[in-house]
Amino acid sequence: MVDNEKRENLANARRQLKKFRDQHQSNSSETSVAEDVDSIHGTSINSSLNYNTVQSMVTGSGMPDGIHQNILKSPIAVSEEQNRQYVRPIENQSQQRSSRLEGQRSSTGTSTTSGRSNLSSVDSEEKLRRDVNQLQEQLEIHVQTIGMLVAEKSDVSAKLGQSFKQLERKQGEMDELHGRLKASRERVQELEKQISNSTSNLQKRELAAKEFDKENDRLKIENIRQSQSIEDLKQSINELNEKLHNRQTLVDQLTIQLEESKQQCQKPNETSVIEKQLNELKQTIEFKDSQIEEVE
Repeated sequence: MVDNEKRENLANARRQLKKFRDQHQSNSSETSVAEDVDSIHGTSINSSLNYNTVQSMVTGSGMPDGIHQNILKSPIAVSEEQNRQYVRPIENQSQQRSSRLEGQRSSTGTSTTSGRSNLSSVDSEEKLRRDVNQLQEQLEIHVQTIGMLVAEKSDVSAKLGQSFKQLERKQGEMDELHGRLKASRERVQELEKQISNSTSNLQKRELAAKEFDKENDRLKIENIRQSQSIEDLKQSINELNEKLHNRQTLVDQLTIQLEESKQQCQKPNETSVIEKQLNELKQTIEFKDSQIEEVE
């Protein structure tokens, strides 16, 4: 609502300023009164001071050069510069009219002319007063327009100040984010190095695992071969045990036969021969037993 009201006031002031310019261009010859000239000078000086004050506020606000130039080249600044250009000729005309009016007053005070000249002087003075009043009204409109423009520029300057503060805050946030991003990149590099080391270690472990698998396969084959050898040995032992059993049976039979032979033999010679045979048989049995033990 406030912005809309400002826009409407600014538009009205511009329309009045345009009307004033048109009237100023149509009136080519105008006169002035000394008393009204003083008020005109005071108003124009105030408007110039207002413009200079705003310009000093803009230049002294610490804005960057690019933004400062954009502000000075904005439509508001251009309008104020044009208004100042229109004020200067009005002031010059006011001074000229004041000097002419002083001359007319001096001529009217010293002259002893007829009533016709006095009447024409009064008419011209009255006309000058009307023109001055009209110029004063137009100049007041012009001053109001400048005031609105100055207020608008102050508002823009305040908004620019807030924008600069927001920009500084955003810049600080960007710096902080930049620092975080830098730290994140360093962390990523460290993680990449760790991943690279882990990958190399994993490859080494995979190679070692392959070697272990090969060794395991070799040991499995060796185990199978040893198992087969054990089975063969067990079979051989069983066969030897069977042979031993047969031998033991044979020994038992021979022992029985020996006993029978002892009983049957009564002669010493026969007994010695039988004992000799028995000893040889025992040695043979012991030799076979030793062979069986070695095989086991």
